[in-house]
Amino acid sequence: MLKTVRLSVLPTVIAIIFATLACNDLAGKPTVSNIRMATDDTGKTTTTLYASSVPFFVFADLSGLKPGSIVEAKWYVITATGVESNSVINTSDYTYESGIGFVYFKLTTNDGSDWPSGSYRVELYLDGIKTGEQTFTVN
Repeated sequence: MLKTVRLSVLPTVIAIIFATLACNDLAGKPTVSNIRMATDDTGKTTTTLYASSVPFFVFADLSGLKPGSIVEAKWYVITATGVESNSVINTSDYTYESGIGFVYFKLTTNDGSDWPSGSYRVELYLDGIKTGEQTFTVN
């Protein structure tokens, strides 16, 4: 009778161990999520429509990253007046430090001029792997 109890408990214990390992693996998976455009460096007012004279801000939440991980923003013109379509405007990166829950990138023109009217995109990468993107418009 004792052998029967041990054999019937063993599959349950194995299932619990695998379930625990799977949950721990998901909880520790590094993510860059909730990508959103904002009007300033507080990120409180989200937008996808900008005036031509203001800088662009993109925010993303960070979770499970290891210190030293690289979060990169690649900014593109999709279509805009007087600019080659689908061209890269800028690339910038951030090296993750422990305890940081979000990151933001700010993009301004180099010479203080206005942005051309059109549509734009920013892509975010974690250690070289694309994690998502956000499109926005300049009027």
